[in-house]
Amino acid sequence: MKSDPVGDALRYLKFRLRSAREIQEYLTRRQYDQSEIAETMKKLVEQGLINDERFAAIYISDGLNVHYKGPFRLKMELLELGVAEETIEEAMNREIKECDLKEIIKRAIGNARAEDAEKLRRKLFRRGFPIGSIDEVLREIL
Repeated sequence: MKSDPVGDALRYLKFRLRSAREIQEYLTRRQYDQSEIAETMKKLVEQGLINDERFAAIYISDGLNVHYKGPFRLKMELLELGVAEETIEEAMNREIKECDLKEIIKRAIGNARAEDAEKLRRKLFRRGFPIGSIDEVLREIL
């Protein structure tokens, strides 16, 4: 016997914020009818529990300031999570204005003072930082 789709969605949201698509896919995997899913999504949006704009802003802020991921990588991850590109761009622009990308790159480098600047450049590029900002920071510290 299936339980309540709202209850299942709330349990899924308990661990971290989710995008609307993540919740829809979760409820689909739990084999709820599309009408039940649509009704549940409507309730969660009305209650403010699903908000892709807020989700993207928090995801980007954490990604930059806690996990030291670059904007390109964060954008790709959010696209995979089903957030609209326009929503991502708006949230990214707001967050980039509030933070210093060069400082985040310096924190991502940490104590690693590699003799091989190219290796460090590749690491930062894989993390999603723009190559121009990487080069500026590397010129400053090396």
